[in-house]
Amino acid sequence: MPFNTACKDKRFLIIDDIPEMRFSLRRQVGSLGCEHIVLSSTVKDALEKLESSAFDIILCDYYLAGGTDGQQFLEFVRGRNIIGSGVLFVMVTGEKSYDSVVTAAECLPDDYLLKPFTADTLKMRIERLLDKKKRLARVDRMRDRKNWNGVINACNEIIATKDRYLVDALRIKGNALLQAGEAETAAAFYQQVLSMRSLPWASLGLARALNQLGESAHCKTTLKALIAESPKLMAAYDLLGKVHLASGDADAAMAILDSACVISPHSLTRHRAIARVAEKKGDFARVEKALGHVIRKTRHSPLRETRDFAQLGNALTEMGEPGKAVALLEEVRTNFKNDANDPLLAAVEAIAQQKSGNPEKAAAALARAMQSDPSRLPEAVTMALAKACLATGNQQAAQEILKNLVQENPESKDLHARISAVLRDNGAPELADQLVKESIREIIQLNNEAVRRAKAGELAIAAEMLCAAAHRLPGNLQVVANAATALLFDIFRNGLDAAKLRTAQTFQQNVEAQCPDHPKLAEMAELMKRIHTR
Repeated sequence: MPFNTACKDKRFLIIDDIPEMRFSLRRQVGSLGCEHIVLSSTVKDALEKLESSAFDIILCDYYLAGGTDGQQFLEFVRGRNIIGSGVLFVMVTGEKSYDSVVTAAECLPDDYLLKPFTADTLKMRIERLLDKKKRLARVDRMRDRKNWNGVINACNEIIATKDRYLVDALRIKGNALLQAGEAETAAAFYQQVLSMRSLPWASLGLARALNQLGESAHCKTTLKALIAESPKLMAAYDLLGKVHLASGDADAAMAILDSACVISPHSLTRHRAIARVAEKKGDFARVEKALGHVIRKTRHSPLRETRDFAQLGNALTEMGEPGKAVALLEEVRTNFKNDANDPLLAAVEAIAQQKSGNPEKAAAALARAMQSDPSRLPEAVTMALAKACLATGNQQAAQEILKNLVQENPESKDLHARISAVLRDNGAPELADQLVKESIREIIQLNNEAVRRAKAGELAIAAEMLCAAAHRLPGNLQVVANAATALLFDIFRNGLDAAKLRTAQTFQQNVEAQCPDHPKLAEMAELMKRIHTR
């Protein structure tokens, strides 16, 4: 006879590659009175079901077929927001492997179920988790919307009651403060928590706040003490590696990541981090080793990442094996149809083809890469495009791409140094310093000229100049904000123009999405209000 439980109406997804285990779990869940139960035997099938249906509870075995484990699957669905914060994810694992499973968990499931377990144990665990989710429901809704102030307020209400979910609310509030960019407030908050009780998550949060504040020495000291106290807290190793790398100490970053790999050897995220550090060091053999491991694990999995193949292809080319790089990248284009025209893959292939003595194939690969608008691509992809242009003799195109990248990030000294290095290392040393300086001077002159025009009453011309720059440089928020403001001033002074208003609203939304606290937003809102109340 089934239990009458709180999870009776909940929708379950059970993921296990062994048929007997799937059906055993189904019987146990069914014995709780649950009727909405879906079974999946593979990661691919589970992803398809998650994309087409909503679930409340996921029971996932740690060991899955196809090279992907339950932890990697969890990191994938949480990291890409495929499941919301309110969805329960319970990892099912054998007791003998529990320690190694928990060690690997940077992204924590809501709970672990150790096999074998009874229906009574399942009922007790699920009901306890549902009670917690019910208490944190408002918090989870705010988290999914990335409304960090809302998360903080909802957590404060729970903290004020001092109920049994106090620690959960404290932990979530600290993370929300960091996500909201309130690093100084977050640091004070974590220090207050630690003054009451030593909690590893609070020490890690404090380290993250210190890192955001630029206090790298204090951050490193905090992380080293945390690792000594909690040697299996893998996220502490990962953050320390990032801090070492950001401060220019790639050797120390590699050492800490290597020590983490001894404890938790199966994390794809960490092997990718090792590859990034090795690439920074110019140790392309190590890049090949790290990414070779990742690709072997994900080659036939929907969790594979195009970037892994591109980065490995680049490493092979740098090691003087462009033929192997070409073979790898052509395999990706042939077997993974969705990735066939990926601009990063195409850019890396263009370089490999050129160095393999295939200029026509290099030109074809570069043409595929250039089908995407560089201004809409991530920085790493844009840099790869510029390198491909330089390698194939298209120096003018490379200059234009890099100029736009500088002008979108005029304050980023690190990026400017990397752009100069790309030019020096790819046959254009005379442009290395000149391009950065001239690109910054050009955008400053454009902005100053637009301001001069606006002050002279030529609002339409000023707005047109800034709009052209904003369309070309959507990542330069100063230019985009100035364009929106100039358009709104033009509309306010010269009358409503529906097309200009739509463009101004698009620019305003762009700024809000990338920087909710941008100082120009208040001025835009006031102008919009005055336009609509005339």
